[in-house]
Amino acid sequence: MTAVPAGRRRDSDEPTVRQVTEDLVLVEVGGRKVLAAAVCPHRGGRLKYGRVDGDRLRITCPLHHTTFDLTSGERLAGAACAALRVVDVLPGDLGVPEQRDPTHDSDAAAATRAAAPGMAPSGGAS
Repeated sequence: MTAVPAGRRRDSDEPTVRQVTEDLVLVEVGGRKVLAAAVCPHRGGRLKYGRVDGDRLRITCPLHHTTFDLTSGERLAGAACAALRVVDVLPGDLGVPEQRDPTHDSDAAAATRAAAPGMAPSGGAS
């Protein structure tokens, strides 16, 4: 079992929890990114300090030890309360969109227009 205090990172494969807004945390675990409520629905424990079980995709509130499934938000153990609000579950390797060079895009578009028969150039006189 891989249980690590949230917010600590010893290895790139270990779970992490980051506060992204006042209301949301981002949990990175098991090749996934989970956007969930930042506080436990039981008594408002701050989940950025929770304990993450990377093998089972669970988070445990540090306040009263209520445990939630990170994919569904279902309460699995601990004090009776509502489910944890899970906003989104994303694949872990999302990558950053490549930066486009507007100059290159304009040149490529002009070449395409010039090569296409019967098309008038746009945006100016020729």
